[in-house]
Parts: sequence; C-alpha cells; structure tokens
Amino acid sequence: MEKDFHFYVTYALANTSGFTSEESHIIAYASQYVDDNNEKQYPEKDGKQQFPSQIRINGGHFRPIMTQTISVKSLVYEIQKFIYVPFHFLPGDNSQPIAGKSNRYSTTPNSINAQKLLKAALNSGDLYRIGIAVHTFADTWTHQNFTGYEEEWNSVFVWHSPYRAVVPNIGHADVGHSPDEISSEWKDYRFERPERKINNRNRSLEATKVIYQALRSAKKGTSYWTDVKRDFKRIIDAEDYDDRIDKVKEYVNHPDLYYEKNKWVDEAIKKDEGKDELTACPNFEDTYWFKFQQAAKANLAFVINMLKEY
Repeated sequence: MEKDFHFYVTYALANTSGFTSEESHIIAYASQYVDDNNEKQYPEKDGKQQFPSQIRINGGHFRPIMTQTISVKSLVYEIQKFIYVPFHFLPGDNSQPIAGKSNRYSTTPNSINAQKLLKAALNSGDLYRIGIAVHTFADTWTHQNFTGYEEEWNSVFVWHSPYRAVVPNIGHADVGHSPDEISSEWKDYRFERPERKINNRNRSLEATKVIYQALRSAKKGTSYWTDVKRDFKRIIDAEDYDDRIDKVKEYVNHPDLYYEKNKWVDEAIKKDEGKDELTACPNFEDTYWFKFQQAAKANLAFVINMLKEY
C-alpha cells in the first residue's frame, strides 16, 4: 500500500477507534515510515546516500536498522530475509495454492502470523510498534500470494509469455506498484479466470475492517465497524490517491494532517561538518526516530522468533 493508506487511512482508523489525535499521528507516522526508513533519508557520503551502520552517541554508537530498501541491495538474500519478509511480506498459512503448489513463505491476508504480530504490538502498548505492525498487517492484503524472496513463485507472467517483465522476481516486482495502488485493478496471470482479476479496493476495504476491529478492541472503543463502515468505504472508494487523502482529512476534521518524511530523522541525528559520521542530537533517546528504531527491532525479533521453524 501507499501513503494514502499507510499514513492517512491508518490515522483515521486509529483516531476513530479511540486513540487520541497525538497517539494516532504516531501510529500513522510509524506505519508509513516503515517504507521511508531506507537509504534515501540520510546525508550523502562520498556523493552517495546510504543507510548508516551506526550513529555516534555519548562516546559510543547506536546501530539503527532498515525497514525498507530501494537499491540493488534488494538482491541480497539477507536483505530479503530481514527486511522484506518481516516488514512487508509476512509468511502466511499456505491457504492459496498457485497452479496446485503451495509456498509457506507466501503472504496470506489476516494470517495467524499476522494476527500474532499485531496482537503482540497492541499488548505492548508501544504506539510505534503498533504502527509498524499495522503496516505489515495491512500489507498482507495487498501483498497476498507473493513472498519477500527472489523466486519463481512471484513471476506473475511466467505462464503468460511474452508479457513477462524483465525484473528480479522479488515480491510483486513483476507488476510494479499495481498491488499497492488502492484505486487500481490489475491481473495476476498465475491464476485462472476469473480469480486473476484483482480489485484493490475490495482488498483494502477488508483490511480496513479488520484493522479497525483490532484497534477498537484494544482501546475498548464505543463505535463498531457497522457504525463506521460507510465512512471508510467512501474513503477507500475515492476516485484516486489525492481524493482519498482529502476525504480522510474531511472525515477526521483535520485539514492540516500531513506526513513530513524526514521530520523524525532530522530531529534525531545530524552530520558533523567535515566528518562522515552521523551524530545523535541532544535528548536522542527521547526522539520519535529513536523510539521507532527500538520498536522496529522489537517487531523484527518477534517475527524472527515466530518464524524460527521456517
């Protein structure tokens, strides 16, 4: 999914389910930041932007982790295992075979693994961890039937030559951003008709429902899904990305609602003049960015432990 869901719709879901405006903003920002916590947010080194291996703090170092990559690093197995799989393509339950075959790493919407991840985050009470888990949970709908590894399973066009895309078969790379665009419809040629025609609005509305129910239950909110379904359906059914964002702002009565991609990281770290090393800003451990990093590590550890038998 894109920012219209991971930030804006997520904010509306959190706020409507009982979280305060400030809490909802942290949850929504953390959700979207999963996609933006990559190499492109840091100062350049030797003319290139790269994710820092460490941040200098109080004579020691803090080591952050990436939750997304948009470089050729995606071809590295360890990147697929520790970024794509735990944060974007959580393995499901093999309930959707393709051409008679199953794949234990294939993402399944609302799978037991996804439910465990979200429940653990909600039980922790950590808003950052909740936001990150909501991102991964939502992705189980849009990324369903794909894995975070490079493998033939992800080849949408493998049985529909000559339309096969010339890209590494990682996730849904074969079909570009189509699965993430709420307003789009596309075809998954791994399936026979009529299952191959995918309506993203239907998938997104179902994700919205389940996420809302989980958040409302955690906050013991007074409004049930039946009370808000019509409002969220109107948002999901918006004409396009921009219209959807406008509808969210109108729904939550927050016309200034905005996601500033580099705000958290800029408040947390700086680059010293004449040095390549990044340095922590004052009160580093109280910053949003630091708390996001700690939450991401907690979710990663949870997933690794959950998948230890895979």
